[in-house]
Amino acid sequence: MHLKIDKKFRFIIYIIIILFLSTTTNYNFYNKKIFNIEQIDINGFSEKKNLLIKNEIQNIIGKNIILVKKKDFYKLMNRNDVSDLIIKKIYPNKLIINFIPAKPICVILFENYKIVLGDNGKKLELVTIDQKLPNVYGSKNVGNIFKVVNLLILSNIDYYKIDKIIFFKSGRFDIGLENGILIKYPIKYSKKIINYSSELLNNKKFINSKVIDLRLSNKIIKYE
Repeated sequence: MHLKIDKKFRFIIYIIIILFLSTTTNYNFYNKKIFNIEQIDINGFSEKKNLLIKNEIQNIIGKNIILVKKKDFYKLMNRNDVSDLIIKKIYPNKLIINFIPAKPICVILFENYKIVLGDNGKKLELVTIDQKLPNVYGSKNVGNIFKVVNLLILSNIDYYKIDKIIFFKSGRFDIGLENGILIKYPIKYSKKIINYSSELLNNKKFINSKVIDLRLSNKIIKYE
């Protein structure tokens, strides 16, 4: 309670100062050094990486905190390991940047080609992954793979029970589940079809199925 009162009091004081300064005759409000950034805190990554990023943006020091916008950090936003970032201004002169790191969503394996794809659609560093992720075969088209993986994640399929995703030159794909079931999707796939396949997995008629083939319109083929 005491902390909330202190914060509210400080905020009111800053508002009063700002109103006073902005109404003072011939006072160039935006150029006053009181609002020049003196401190930047970086959060979200390891201590080492946070420090490296901080060193990259030292040019921000001395700039007016009121005029600083998120778009000023577009280079940081474009980093492969960044999903998003949140800028917090602590008036009069402190800036906090909270990074949301990109999370790995699949591993692409194509001939001698191997990359980890992040939830921002970008390639991540090949590091140790704690969580088991689906392996992707048959394509190295990152844009198309990201589109399909995103669709699977947003569907009713339990994404993290997918063992592999197999792409074909025709444009369609199959998924292989951890339990050995293979689901074949048509060229014109959609979230609706993927959700339907999820329903079939819970249908007693398909309990013993090893393959569920949805490539033909209005027809389901199953192999046991």
